[in-house]
Amino acid sequence: MSEIHSALSSKTSDVNEKINRLEQAKRQIKEEQNACLGEIAKIKNPDLAKSWTGNRAEDFQDARSDAYKAMSTIIHDDYDDYQEKIEGKIMMLNIEKKALSAAGTIAHEADVLLGKGEAVIDQLESKISYLKGWLF
Repeated sequence: MSEIHSALSSKTSDVNEKINRLEQAKRQIKEEQNACLGEIAKIKNPDLAKSWTGNRAEDFQDARSDAYKAMSTIIHDDYDDYQEKIEGKIMMLNIEKKALSAAGTIAHEADVLLGKGEAVIDQLESKISYLKGWLF
């Protein structure tokens, strides 16, 4: 039983570490996204409406507009996609964490049965077999 408790504890610790790292990455992406939102407005500055005219001015404005659109797509779509993927992985890890918690409950029940002696040995073997099959 000690081996089972140790394995459950180790797996739970690993899952928690992964969740923490993913949450940190998500926060960093959000911070970067917010910083980019502040910077993107600078692409359109200064306004050159009456200052520049002609083909070179139009080419410059087109290039500036293309840069703005590309940055906007990255900031709004790509960063949001990254955050959604991370959130999905966090959800899956939380499900795994709940399964580990359920296995921990079963392990505790097995400990209780073990304390009752030979009268419940069949029940104990069944629970231990289930846990070993699930963990290993």
